[in-house]
Amino acid sequence: MSVRSLGYDSEALDHIICYFMRTVLRLQKSGIENLPLKNTLDEPYQAFLDTAISIFLDSPNPELARLILEAEYDAAISCGQISAETALGLQLIKEFTWHIHYDEDYYSYLLSTENIWGNTALEYANLTFYPNLPEEIKCKYRIHDLIAIIPEKMFRLDDY
Repeated sequence: MSVRSLGYDSEALDHIICYFMRTVLRLQKSGIENLPLKNTLDEPYQAFLDTAISIFLDSPNPELARLILEAEYDAAISCGQISAETALGLQLIKEFTWHIHYDEDYYSYLLSTENIWGNTALEYANLTFYPNLPEEIKCKYRIHDLIAIIPEKMFRLDDY
């Protein structure tokens, strides 16, 4: 059974996932100097993402960052009734921020979430994210197989 079939493949989640794919591509190209990216998410995601990225850019030690991210997440979800989808989106922001900043191989975590990517995220991954990844990552995660069937003229290599 696919996780998407449980209703976790919304546009909001896709926009969060694409934001972090773009962040990874920007980090590869120029490091943190061109971050944060423009945040066009709807609330409550927008405010939480801004906070999470601020923590990321301030680079506290991992223990302090985890405490702050957890406290911000708890505060965001305690503001009333939110759907499971909204909680998942906030959780994704928290986890992507954490893993991209502190994991040696942050690609692993990002790619492990593929089962909840909807059409928008899958399209972005296939046409922009995957083709821009370093060769060693493409080999490690067999991404060459994923992009081999896509005509190169369809790639949007500068879309980040």
